[in-house]
Amino acid sequence: MPYDAVIIGGGLAGCSTALQLARRGHAVLLAEQSTYPRHKLCGEFLSPEAQSSFRRLGVLEAVHEAGASPIDQAVLTAPSGTGTEHALPDTALGLSRYELDRLLFRRACGAGVDGRPGTRVTDVQGSLNDGFAVTVGAETVEARLVIGAYGRRGTLDRHLDRPFLDQRTPYVAFKAHYAGAAAAQVQNTIELHSAPGGYCGLSPVEGTRVNACWIGHTDALKEAGGTPEAMLDKRLRQNPALDTRLGGLTRVSDQFEAVSQVPLMPKSRFAGGICMVGDSAGMIAPLCGDGMAMALQTADLVSPLASTFLEGRHSPSSFREKYEEAWTDTFGTRMRLGRWIHTAAFRPGAARLLVRSCRVVPPLARWLIRTTRGHRAQRPGHRATAPPPAADDR
Repeated sequence: MPYDAVIIGGGLAGCSTALQLARRGHAVLLAEQSTYPRHKLCGEFLSPEAQSSFRRLGVLEAVHEAGASPIDQAVLTAPSGTGTEHALPDTALGLSRYELDRLLFRRACGAGVDGRPGTRVTDVQGSLNDGFAVTVGAETVEARLVIGAYGRRGTLDRHLDRPFLDQRTPYVAFKAHYAGAAAAQVQNTIELHSAPGGYCGLSPVEGTRVNACWIGHTDALKEAGGTPEAMLDKRLRQNPALDTRLGGLTRVSDQFEAVSQVPLMPKSRFAGGICMVGDSAGMIAPLCGDGMAMALQTADLVSPLASTFLEGRHSPSSFREKYEEAWTDTFGTRMRLGRWIHTAAFRPGAARLLVRSCRVVPPLARWLIRTTRGHRAQRPGHRATAPPPAADDR
């Protein structure tokens, strides 16, 4: 059968876009190469803005029921272990992708989406003007629109000859879950620790576990011995604050999730006529802690525009222009600031200066937190809590 839209990738951006388009009456195929549930390399920190998306999707109550851990404090430390602590503008959440992606995929399928886990898209031919032929597993289907939501980089990026692939990046990233006595000290707090050769984030997820996710130079990995555990122990734990915290934690994940060539450079929103969302459209520096909320927000941006395009109320060129403009207006500033903060975190002197400045000038820390997620300033003394679940959440 012909589809209105084929969405490639069943993460946050893909599932949210599929769900929203299906609710608008469109026939949607959602293809995800992995099966659920699955672990995924991610900071698993849902900044306050994500809750607005969850409420619109009608899943906020389900997210809380899945065990999402509230987070209202942020700690930032320099390589020396010197730190500064600040309240978040609103309460954030910590929930693993193991739980969240499965929840959203099921909700999308329940809305009528043709969800196909364990299915790889290997070829896309066509255009926004003429429609597409998409090879989904062993089948070729027709679609009016194709949306790429497959993450940082994928096999289709090479097929589409996307320019960012020509830029080599020196970064690798790892993630694992931990548990232990120190987990209680991380509850309600996201910690960001800078160290020689990289930085590491710690934040709570469901089940009193702690997600440890770090990014570093490939040289730091090689010099430490080539394994993620060695890199963590020999390089990142040179930060005394991180060393103390990890001393009270034990890894409970069977293995480390890993990714190389982490692409933080600018990307295009369209490639070969495919509309990109989530990390496929642009990845913010992990230190900003806004990647998951941005994935959901890109779905919120593109869904109404895609719907009007599918209904014939936007031309292909108008759809492209409006989405590009909306994406740039929403994320452009925070992406540029995120790259600057990321660069500073890899330079011990700059990291020390940043932490010291945030400690001495608290409004600077609040500005950085707000600006890296497009958040409006709160009135002085205001300490917001997580909004209550919408009445129609089921």
